[in-house]
Amino acid sequence: MMETKEQERKWHLIRNANGEWISDENTVFLTQTEARSLQIKARLGGKKLKIQHGYEGTLWCYKHEFNKIFI
Repeated sequence: MMETKEQERKWHLIRNANGEWISDENTVFLTQTEARSLQIKARLGGKKLKIQHGYEGTLWCYKHEFNKIFI
């Protein structure tokens, strides 16, 4: 089935710390301040949050880890 222009999704691949490629739909990009704040919040809540380092100094985390911090 062919997609129409409205259905077409532009996405990008990002490499994680293990060298695996994932879709940017599964990530949340963060500033350094946001990353630090989220790490503290996760730690205080007993939850895991692994900050990933991308190209050109970008920081990101997995969307599912991000969402668990606020549950």
